Amino acid sequence: DAVTVLSKVACDSFLVTPLLCLPVAYVVKSVIFDYSIQEALSRYVDDVINNKLLIRYWSLWGPMQCLTFGVVPEHLRIAFIAAISFIWVIIFSSITAQGERDRYDKQCQLEDGVSCRIDG
Repeated sequence: DAVTVLSKVACDSFLVTPLLCLPVAYVVKSVIFDYSIQEALSRYVDDVINNKLLIRYWSLWGPMQCLTFGVVPEHLRIAFIAAISFIWVIIFSSITAQGERDRYDKQCQLEDGVSCRIDG
């Protein structure tokens, strides 16, 4: 039933993931790398605004979840989600790494406007 599929996808895309899953991922990272929860949430907001985190999430997971709930047989859903999750982890890592580079560049500007980075 298309209404059920769309309601599941909408709930995950607009409630669960942006308000729970992704912020928790940033908080866990803050615990591992020893920075504050406030900094973690600030980095999340920065990645949403500047690195299009949610747009990229929706671009991948919206269609994939429609397939999962509407087409993929129940016995293959875990394998399908695992394969898509592998792709998402690569995308998510590149987004957070870009945010890290951007934050480092903003923090590390010399008075003459030159970056502190050796390669740039």
